[in-house]
Amino acid sequence: MNRTKKGTFEVLSVSGGRDHTLALLATGKVFGWGGDGSGRIASDAPEYCSTRAAQPGAVQVVLDRPLVSIAAGHGVSLAITASDTVAVWGANAAGIGGRREAIALATPQRVADLADVRAIAAGEFLFGAIDRAGTVHTWGLNRDGALGRRTATLNEGPGIVGALPPATRLAVGKGCMLALTRDGEVYGWGDNAAGQLGLGHLDSVAAPRPLAVNAKVRSIAAGATHALAVTVDGTAWAWGSNHRGQLGSRDLAYAAKPVPVELPEPIRSVAAGMHFSLALSEAGNVYAWGWNAHGQLGLNDTMDRRNAARVGGLEHVRAIAAGETHAVALTSGAMWGWGNNGAGQIGPARPRQLQPAVIISLG
Repeated sequence: MNRTKKGTFEVLSVSGGRDHTLALLATGKVFGWGGDGSGRIASDAPEYCSTRAAQPGAVQVVLDRPLVSIAAGHGVSLAITASDTVAVWGANAAGIGGRREAIALATPQRVADLADVRAIAAGEFLFGAIDRAGTVHTWGLNRDGALGRRTATLNEGPGIVGALPPATRLAVGKGCMLALTRDGEVYGWGDNAAGQLGLGHLDSVAAPRPLAVNAKVRSIAAGATHALAVTVDGTAWAWGSNHRGQLGSRDLAYAAKPVPVELPEPIRSVAAGMHFSLALSEAGNVYAWGWNAHGQLGLNDTMDRRNAARVGGLEHVRAIAAGETHAVALTSGAMWGWGNNGAGQIGPARPRQLQPAVIISLG
């Protein structure tokens, strides 16, 4: 898929889900690749290589208004519309937004009771949004206190998380959530069996609790059972399970508190997949470590790494995203993907891609 004229296909951001990938264009359009949550609707614009649901390739997510932000989850996707509301589409066996029956949405639908939204995050059965005031709203399944608030039923619609300072970003793990506040603090709640909340213990908590990080945080990410953060000095931190080396350490089975990740240069942002981690440096280089059975580290093999290694073939990267077992990077000239491609989440190619390959050429 190539843009046909200057500015036609300018990608602003990318997001990775269980087995799908989303790209947000400067025009407010969203395209998806892969399985549930990708959109599965053929584009009516011939300049985009759109496809029908049963075929590999990109599909356009059709909505009656432009989108300004995207979040790909486990078969479910969220987006913020130009009117600051939240749209949802995809498939979820437990329902979405308080609906208890299984749901499969090809066409985005509005999530009720949310307005003035500025940030979103999507998981498997757990979702969150932040409004203009910095208030956090959560919805979905409330096992182990995953919603961070008291609820009357297991599967709840959107509601406010109290006792939390104004927030700017959310990250969703498997049954847990993290929030980054305007003051650079990180709060966590929900499942904590592997120490993924970074609270110094392994007990689940049903209300937000602050993590002990020695400096202000500017970026957060959550995998299945581990989490990452970047402080303002460019240091990357990790905590939670380390059974596949996703914390970047050889010596720990898990870490219940944040530990620094050894990297050769200052880091700008991080992304986390199921049991692997990515870091984007200030210079635009990408580093990867952890589980690598599908080639999701982009290192041209399937060997796990317990220390960070630079991903070759990528320069001047401006954004990264991690799916469950695949990864995506955005440069000024292309959108790149690697790892598991069983559902076509990084384009119509081989079942897995062991090193970065171009999904879309932007030049």
